[in-house]
Amino acid sequence: MEQTDPVRERPDDREESARHALHEYRERRRRRRAEDTYFGSSDCLLSKVEAGLAEAELSSRRIEIMEAAEQSGMSPDLAEMLYDVARDEGLDPALGYELVRCGLGVVPPDDGVSNAPVQSTTDKYVPEWLGPAVPPDVLLRERMLRFSFRRLLSLLERFDDVDEAFRAFAREPDVGYLGY
Repeated sequence: MEQTDPVRERPDDREESARHALHEYRERRRRRRAEDTYFGSSDCLLSKVEAGLAEAELSSRRIEIMEAAEQSGMSPDLAEMLYDVARDEGLDPALGYELVRCGLGVVPPDDGVSNAPVQSTTDKYVPEWLGPAVPPDVLLRERMLRFSFRRLLSLLERFDDVDEAFRAFAREPDVGYLGY
């Protein structure tokens, strides 16, 4: 008897969640900049949006996302992590927030994710076990955020239509609902 994975069974729900995340992102941009309404250019989804902004405005955007995360019941650690990971990966942190809030992301593989480094990140003569271990939950959360944001970014770069990129993201076989 084969068990089915409930995360991968509901493509329509995932597409609806992706559509909802994009709608909320567009609404957030519309409220933030009434004169600069987002009409669907994929450049607006990349962190290129922040390229010409002053440090004060970047700080206010970060505070705005942290406050929205707190109001939605998200932990401050997760909000900080998603903001930093989204910027590292080149995705607008506001879009990353909406994606995490709807719960859609790349599901971890069945065999898990290792927290052992592939290569030594410090002096090759210093054993890895001397450094503090990264808690597996934190590592898994960060990696799944990175995988999800990279996948979405690659689809945004591939598709001209942002809506189609989000639908394709939701249809990916390893995309499902995560408990971040």
